[in-house]
Amino acid sequence: MNNYSLKLAAILMLFNTFTGMAQHRRSAFAHRSPLTMGSIWVSGFAGLNSNWIMNQNAYGNQEIEYAPTFGATAGLGANFFYNRDWGYGASVSLSKFGQNYKGWQAGAEALRKVKLTYVEVPLVFMRQLSGMIFPTWISVGPDVMILVKANQDYIRDGGSQLPNPDGMTSGDVKERFKPVDVALHLAISSMFDFDRSRKQLLLFSINSSIGVTDINTVQWQIKNTHNSYGGGHNFYIGFKAGMMLKASKSRRYRWR
Repeated sequence: MNNYSLKLAAILMLFNTFTGMAQHRRSAFAHRSPLTMGSIWVSGFAGLNSNWIMNQNAYGNQEIEYAPTFGATAGLGANFFYNRDWGYGASVSLSKFGQNYKGWQAGAEALRKVKLTYVEVPLVFMRQLSGMIFPTWISVGPDVMILVKANQDYIRDGGSQLPNPDGMTSGDVKERFKPVDVALHLAISSMFDFDRSRKQLLLFSINSSIGVTDINTVQWQIKNTHNSYGGGHNFYIGFKAGMMLKASKSRRYRWR
């Protein structure tokens, strides 16, 4: 799980599939999109992510196999559409990250869960994709994540002594992780008009974030059993759904 290229390829393949399915000859709706020039929209959303911690840090102990890990996210956002093709977005959400592990460790079956809670603040540039039946935007930008809580659950019945048993202690482990993580945020979002007022939109998006900084504090950057250390990085890919409401519109702008 320490190969960034595999993760990036998975994201690009999923995004390409999404755009391929959604792409269509531009309809009349696309020309009368409610996302008019100079408009500001606010949104609320919730979703589910598939989470990973890339480069396992077992604190000098034998590593355990990765297990599926999912976390919920929910928050509020705002978007400003500068013109027909470009916009800016920001949001604040509470997101559950971390990693589950399950497998053989030091002669016994082990179960380990690292549970991380962050306040996530992505700041993105938005570009509208042409030829879509509904307004569809690709977003990219920095993702700042502020650590709120970190816990570890660990169970192992039997087996031999671990090299560093303190590393597998259950409970609060917030001191092991840096208070702020910085990542690259990627998203593809589609908006669907469903009422005559043209001031409310349904929002559906595919989102991903790849950490660029090591999440482990210096004191807990411990080499593995092969005498090497690789920085830990948050990674997720998931789906969000919500509603957008028009907050204001500049009367100076008109479609050409």
